[in-house]
Formats: sequence, structure tokens, C-alpha cells
Amino acid sequence: MDDWLRDNIACPRHKQKLNLEADHLICPENDRYLVVDGIPVLLFDDGRPSHGHLKQTLAQVARIEAGEPVESVVPQHKLNEHGVDDFVDQQLPFTCGNLYYALQNGLTRYPFPEIRLPPGNGRPLLDIGSSWGRWTIPAAKKGYKAVGMDPHLEGAIAAKRIAAQLGVKADFVVADALFLPFVDDAFDLVFSYSVFQHLLKKNVIKSLADISRVTKAGGAIVIQMPNRFGVRCLYHQARNVFRPQQEGSGVFYWTPAELRREFSYQFGETEMSVDCFFGLNLQAADADMMPFLHRLAINASETLRSASSVVTPLRNVADSLYVSSVNKKPSGDQ
Repeated sequence: MDDWLRDNIACPRHKQKLNLEADHLICPENDRYLVVDGIPVLLFDDGRPSHGHLKQTLAQVARIEAGEPVESVVPQHKLNEHGVDDFVDQQLPFTCGNLYYALQNGLTRYPFPEIRLPPGNGRPLLDIGSSWGRWTIPAAKKGYKAVGMDPHLEGAIAAKRIAAQLGVKADFVVADALFLPFVDDAFDLVFSYSVFQHLLKKNVIKSLADISRVTKAGGAIVIQMPNRFGVRCLYHQARNVFRPQQEGSGVFYWTPAELRREFSYQFGETEMSVDCFFGLNLQAADADMMPFLHRLAINASETLRSASSVVTPLRNVADSLYVSSVNKKPSGDQ
């Protein structure tokens, strides 16, 4: 395990530093967390209805603790004919959005997007909801000391495998966004894409407070969120009006005013910018792989995104927004 990571992870329940003993991390309060293939699994069952991947991982850890080999508990994967890990091929629409069903089980390269962040210069970055490293690996390539975090053990193992395949240095942990397993002030930047939209608003607010704790004073928080007033988002809300959304799988929409209020309260200075139109997760870097109509949608989205920097009212009808804040807590604030 990386030295920096070992020094900065903490018990998700008690927030105390952990000691590594063989293949377990031990909390002073005697909580124990298994390390699987060098990846800390920093989860506990808090009793609430939770994401299916969290439940799956806890069940897998129990089997490994009981003596089953990791390779018999966690599905094994191989590269397809184009050198793409088949975990990505299989999980593509679930980690990248419905647009990517057109590419599922036929990827010719990894769909890494452009991450719109300044150069990292070695600064620690946390990517919440990293799965196979779609955003973590671009962050590492941009010079950040990137740590990906996800409740899905299979996804974290795949991310570590893909980073090694590409010669990229990044670390991965298995954890819950509501219980960040890091010491105070560990990160210069916290990033998340297509994660908090799947949490109940009360749980998003709880996680934002914990993000403030683990982010240094003056550090940055950049989180993608769905806009309730986005054209495509309005369509989905109308279609699902009689279908109650479930945490972990459904999408919970926010107004720009709600986002500005909650992020400003938790962090301080907050700005919003457009990620995309006509849906969530339309990425220009992937346009060349898409069918013709998908490329048209992506190109139109990019045109409107560029225009929104001048015609600011366009931001009000964008489907996907980046909410960017500066953590204004006093140094050492808890």
C-alpha cells in the first residue's frame, strides 16, 4: 500500500488513524478492515438501506474472511481483442450512462473523458465513485496524486488493474460516500461525477459536510450534479412521475438555487458551469466511438456548452452541471 495512503486513511466510523497488521487495518476502537489485493476495504454495515454494490462487497469480504480465495469470490476479467478490460466493456452503460449502451461489449479503447481541472502538480485528489477509474486515471495523468474511492470491490480491483496496464500511478479504496475513510485535511481537491445524483438529498448534505472535513482549507470541491430544469432532465422527471426513485439506482434532481445554497453553506464560494446538454455524461472525448446520431447530440451539446460561457442563461437549461466550491473552513476546523 502506498505510504501516503496508509498515513491518510482513517476508520470510517471513528475517524481515527489505522494501523496495518498483516492483511487488516486496525482502528484503536478495535474495528478491523480487510485489505484485498492491496486495496483497503473500509466499509461497515450502518443498517440503512444502501447501494447494492456496498452490500455485495460486504458479503464478498465475509467470504474472504472465512477463507475463500479472492479469485473465487471476486469475478475475474480479461482483455478483449482490443486490449480493453472486459469489466469496462460489461459495465459501460452503468458507469458512463445510457448513451453508452451503443458501445457495450465492443469497446476498441478505454473511454476516458477530459477532466476539466488545472494541472495537479502532485496534489492529492479524491475521486468519489471511481468504479473502474474513468475519472481517476485522467486525474492521475494530469499530475494529481489521485485516490479513487468506490463501494464496489470488483470495480476497485478492475481500476487498479487498468491503471497498472496503462502505467498510471493511482490508488484505490473501497468505501462509502457517507463515511469518508480519511483523516482531516487530506486532500487539495475532491471530485465526483455521476454519484451524488443517486443519493437522497439528506445523504448528499451529510456527505458534503464530510467532504469539507477531508479537504484542506482553500482546497477545491468539484462535483457534477443533474439540473432539475435541464430539457432532458424534465423529460425523465415527467416519465418517472409515478415511479418513486430508489437511492443508489434512481436520479434525484436539484435546482441550481438548491445547489448554490447547500454548497455555499458547506464550503463557501460556489460557482456553476455547464457539463453537458441533452442528457448526463455526454463527453466530447468519446464522440469518435459513437453512432452518428449520438455524435450529433454530443457535438450539439459541446456547441451549447461553449456558448453558455457567454450566454449565461443557457446554464439554467443544461442537463448536467459542475458545482465548484472553495473550502473556506478555517485551518484545522473540524
